[in-house]
Amino acid sequence: MRQISACLKLKGLVEKVEPKHIRQVARHTYLPIADYEQFKQHDLLAGIQEEYDSRIPEEAPTEPLLIDEHRYPHLRALRADDEIGDGLWLCCHCRHENILHHYKGRFPFKHLTCNRCKRLLCSECQTTEVLSQLPYGMIHVPKPSDSEEVRYLHVCTNCGLSHRAEMEGSTLDFYGVTCAGCGTSSYGDWPRYHIGSVEPYRRDPDASYARLVEQKAERAANLAHHWNENDRAPSRLSCKNSD
Repeated sequence: MRQISACLKLKGLVEKVEPKHIRQVARHTYLPIADYEQFKQHDLLAGIQEEYDSRIPEEAPTEPLLIDEHRYPHLRALRADDEIGDGLWLCCHCRHENILHHYKGRFPFKHLTCNRCKRLLCSECQTTEVLSQLPYGMIHVPKPSDSEEVRYLHVCTNCGLSHRAEMEGSTLDFYGVTCAGCGTSSYGDWPRYHIGSVEPYRRDPDASYARLVEQKAERAANLAHHWNENDRAPSRLSCKNSD
């Protein structure tokens, strides 16, 4: 009888202690709904920040055969890809030479803001082949392979953060994007660009820079000529047929 009584007392003790113990474990294991939503948001922001901070190059290292095509291959070989970058951008506002780097992930060129005047890349700026403007009506392009990144992007008009375009089949999607840098929404109106080849620039960066300067001078000359033609007064010596 004493053993049965001891067992009943032990059972009652377990029933009193167990629910409290379970509640304590549950309280430390599961988060309330509000805290869980905040945790998810924090985790999402941390993932975006980690991807933005990533600096994994998308372009392959320069082939030795490409370096051999340089006029002075031994001098070209002294310059590493990280130093040269993947292309150039000449700012139309301050004429600063910005080096472009193409990275993996959703932010291919990070912020496209001039390192000197902090203005955004625009249609008047000069760039090498790695970046070229994409017409707004062009949305059907060849689908890349599974191992390749989409080589199209658009740039936030508020902060200049570049966002890699999304793709469904062979159709590019530039709509409904919220900038991860400043929260501005895109309704398909951000400037769009195609990511081209880096080989001409990697072969001879100095020659690529010279071509950009020549293109800028040619554009300025054509624009000045157009203005002169429109502003020129009609000559009094021009021939006029009289009836």
